[in-house]
Amino acid sequence: MATRRLILLRHAKSDWHSGAATDFDRPLNHRGRRDAPRVGRWLHANNFYPDVIYCSSAARTRETLELIGSELDLADVEINYLGDLYHASEMEVVDIAEQQLLDHQSVMLIGHNPGFEKALLRLVPDVQIPSDGKLMTTCCVAVVDFDEFGTGSLTHLKRPDKS
Repeated sequence: MATRRLILLRHAKSDWHSGAATDFDRPLNHRGRRDAPRVGRWLHANNFYPDVIYCSSAARTRETLELIGSELDLADVEINYLGDLYHASEMEVVDIAEQQLLDHQSVMLIGHNPGFEKALLRLVPDVQIPSDGKLMTTCCVAVVDFDEFGTGSLTHLKRPDKS
């Protein structure tokens, strides 16, 4: 089987004080709107273009996708909004990834913690936790390559920077 790639992207920083009626409707804050395009530029610079994107249908994940897309040409990428990714559990994230990697070489999932962080730890058991103890911070992207689905290799863990 050819190498398969999973790109996990946690949504950018959201605005807890936005006045949104529900958690689902919470938008990004200023930092989140600044960080998401940075991650999009990094994805572009490293040629990480997924075949398909599955994005949680929550407002903050949709906005994150829109902002990374402003820096990453997604015109030919199939984009799907998936309610099941809204606060998905570790196993739900792993199941979605596994199912999509059967049909696609490169899959991006955009969603939430703690499910994304726990899924990454399950997929890459030997991943090194950063010194601050936080693995999937807001707007963090993890790139995992698989020779066969099961245990993957974490090739990149990118947090937004100040560039």
